[in-house]
Amino acid sequence: MGAIEGPDHTAGAIGSESGYSLMEVMVAIMILAIAIIPMVGMFDAALRAAVAGSNYDGARSLANEKLEEVRALPYERPGGTADSVVELYPPATPVVGTEDVFSYTVLTKFVDADFSDPHDSPSTPQMRVEVEIEWEGNSYTTTGYVAGG
Repeated sequence: MGAIEGPDHTAGAIGSESGYSLMEVMVAIMILAIAIIPMVGMFDAALRAAVAGSNYDGARSLANEKLEEVRALPYERPGGTADSVVELYPPATPVVGTEDVFSYTVLTKFVDADFSDPHDSPSTPQMRVEVEIEWEGNSYTTTGYVAGG
């Protein structure tokens, strides 16, 4: 009578434990991986879109800044100083430069009162100013006009 009767405690303890098998854990990891991998791609696409938008805004800002620099100059100033639009930005002569990741080109051209091409002899003192910004295979262009008084 010294033996304990009843269920086998050693064999029953291992068989009745609850938990996840290695196969169940592997399946759960695969399901999570299938769900998370596309989200990583979305984060990458969102980051690229944010950088592209930022570059576009920077290009637009730089183009407007260069156009306003040209507009702020007097149209022509006869005499000794060379600080007029006609002297600093001669028509049909591109002025180029770089700023950060952007390269810019400012191109001026004489125009008549109806904004047509006068072929180097305008009847009124005015010019068309075109500013083109380029970066990483992209470009942005803005146009304005300056006129003498």
